[in-house]
Amino acid sequence: MKNAIHKLAMKLGNNPRSALIKMIQGGLIFVFGILMLMVADRVLAESLSQEIIALFGLILAGCGVLWTLVGYLSMSVLRIYHMIKNKD
Repeated sequence: MKNAIHKLAMKLGNNPRSALIKMIQGGLIFVFGILMLMVADRVLAESLSQEIIALFGLILAGCGVLWTLVGYLSMSVLRIYHMIKNKD
């Protein structure tokens, strides 16, 4: 398990361009989820479909935050980890 985590950290920390792309994608997914929440709140009439769309928007926004977090960690923390391990 530890070896698999180490390999994943080295892979993610090795490519800063990919990490930046993940951050941008996560931000866009988050914004789209928030827009779905706003549309469900202000445009749709109160109904079950409004609640389902709002729930889907909330889930999408949460996934966007997690994807942005993966990109950020790959860009910063795992990059530092990758540089430290390569000096050994």
